[in-house]
Amino acid sequence: MEQIIYKIGRSRIIKIAFILCNLCIHNSIAQESNYPTPEEVKAKEEGLEKMGWQTPIGKINSASPLMVTGPMQDCAGAIPVCAQSYTQSSSYSGNGSISEVPTTTCLKSGEKNSVWYIFNTQSAGNFGFTLATAKDYDYALYDITTIGCSGIPSATPTVCNYSGAIGNTGMSSAGSGTSQPAGGNAFCALFSVSAGQTYALIISNYTGDASGYTLTFPSTAGYASITDVTPPTINPPNAITNNCDNTFNITLSEPIKCSSISSDGSDFTISNSGTITAASGIGCDVNGLTSQIQVTYTAPTSRTYTVGIKTGSDGNTLLDNCSNAMSTSQTTTFNHLINLSLTASVSSICVSGSAVTLTTTGANAGGTYTLNPGGVTNTTGIFTVNPTVTTTYIVSVTYGGCTQTATNIVTVISNIVAAISPINPTICSGTTTLTASSLINGSTCSTCTYSWSSGATTNAITVGSGTYTVTVTKPGATCTGSATSTVTLTSGSSSNCNIIYVSPLGVGDGATATTPTSINNALTAAVCNGAIIKMQVGNYPISNKLVVSSYVTLEGGYNIGFTTKTSDMSSGNATTIKRNATPDGGTGLVVTAFEVSPSQTGFRFQDLRIEIADAAAGAKISNYGIKLGASCTTYNIVRCYIDAGQGSD
Repeated sequence: MEQIIYKIGRSRIIKIAFILCNLCIHNSIAQESNYPTPEEVKAKEEGLEKMGWQTPIGKINSASPLMVTGPMQDCAGAIPVCAQSYTQSSSYSGNGSISEVPTTTCLKSGEKNSVWYIFNTQSAGNFGFTLATAKDYDYALYDITTIGCSGIPSATPTVCNYSGAIGNTGMSSAGSGTSQPAGGNAFCALFSVSAGQTYALIISNYTGDASGYTLTFPSTAGYASITDVTPPTINPPNAITNNCDNTFNITLSEPIKCSSISSDGSDFTISNSGTITAASGIGCDVNGLTSQIQVTYTAPTSRTYTVGIKTGSDGNTLLDNCSNAMSTSQTTTFNHLINLSLTASVSSICVSGSAVTLTTTGANAGGTYTLNPGGVTNTTGIFTVNPTVTTTYIVSVTYGGCTQTATNIVTVISNIVAAISPINPTICSGTTTLTASSLINGSTCSTCTYSWSSGATTNAITVGSGTYTVTVTKPGATCTGSATSTVTLTSGSSSNCNIIYVSPLGVGDGATATTPTSINNALTAAVCNGAIIKMQVGNYPISNKLVVSSYVTLEGGYNIGFTTKTSDMSSGNATTIKRNATPDGGTGLVVTAFEVSPSQTGFRFQDLRIEIADAAAGAKISNYGIKLGASCTTYNIVRCYIDAGQGSD
């Protein structure tokens, strides 16, 4: 006797079998929610009993003893219908990563050992199929044309069959209705479809059978064609988007295999000397499919380019999910805009409002150029401007959905100020160095060029006595600046008693107390003259050594009018020479405040405070307040305070 007890709960149906005599006792519990009724369970279980006991992974079959799993157990990974018939030698186990069919549909048990198929109707007509099996299989058909796979959990199946009948099932002319319960017909009626629709078919293996099945889709007259034999195309025509970064996206009529896209871009051609360099699928899904491709390219000019299809380096063109190859006759076009540049006829002008021509390079193939400031437009990219102040001009052009810009700065120069140092020096013999410098709008001109009357083109020249003029030019500018210096050769002696007046901000000639000059100018003028240099109290910052010659006296402590003087050497009250830590001449290992050349005589330092900044650690710098050359004679250093700072290690 066999006793079968059915317990129906929220999560599952549990079958407990006992072998007892020949008496069968059936107990059932009332249906909860949308779970199978006892009658439906009985219908399904009676069919199950006819096939014998099943293991948890299905009834063991010597030809195919194992069940399989895979991404096709979810709608997103569904098997595409590419043929009229499929023979599945091993059935599927489980329901994939998600259970998409709720028990509220006619499939009261939900998904059981399921697998999905997906197809696009190629023509209108009836849809039907036969699943050949000796077991109990169920199915549901969903129209996902507008809802996609994600809409299945909340959708009602178009056709659904939960029949407990053993053997073949499907949809045929002998079937009835669009929904069959557990005790219903194994076949539903044929279903009329239109071309261009997408359907997903789930096959549910209720019995856990491991022996597989054969799925056949009829293709005779009156039936819709559902097998994909149509190659993918560029859809719609000219469906190309230029990303304006030397890439474009192509949209296709249907998903293609990402694996069929050659990464080197060799599936594509491009006209007019363009070059395709790479290609990749955009958003390849779980099945490795995509409907968009991004292509990387280079192009020499702004114009329309034609993109075509060819056999790639992988030996094929683009393939859809049924391996239909895209035709090499497919083409599309797009417009490309190359980078722009903006040049000026002159980069600097000296007269405010002077005309400057701006020229845009980079053919725009018919686009409109816009120049700002001003918002001026034309189709040539050539503009005439009259800047009154230094102005940054920006030109832009839009073509083929892309925009490029370029900039150029036109500088308005108020003047070029040229200077020569030292100005009008006096030398006792030999030569001296004249150094030219220039300012534009108060700032040092680092790009200016120099042309001397002697023919030299460097900013510094070494010359003997004579008059020298330098002309300063800024490249691209329309104006120049010039300066002249006269080098005088003379003989000096200790009998000369010239007095030169100096102040911290001296800009005069130093000839009188009311026109004091700078310490640098005073020392230059004192060469060979045996001059007495009188210096006001205050700070004299210097960044290079001061050279003292024979018979020169430097005396500090004078008031502003040079009427009184002090010998106070304290900070803030003295004539203070403040030397920074820059090495002599800008390079080297020595920092000097005053330097006396070898063999000089008759010079004097009096009432001066000399301070030198500390050297940087590791700079190997030596500091000198007063550095005397060899064999100096008959000199005096009187009431001077010297702090040479700290030299480095």
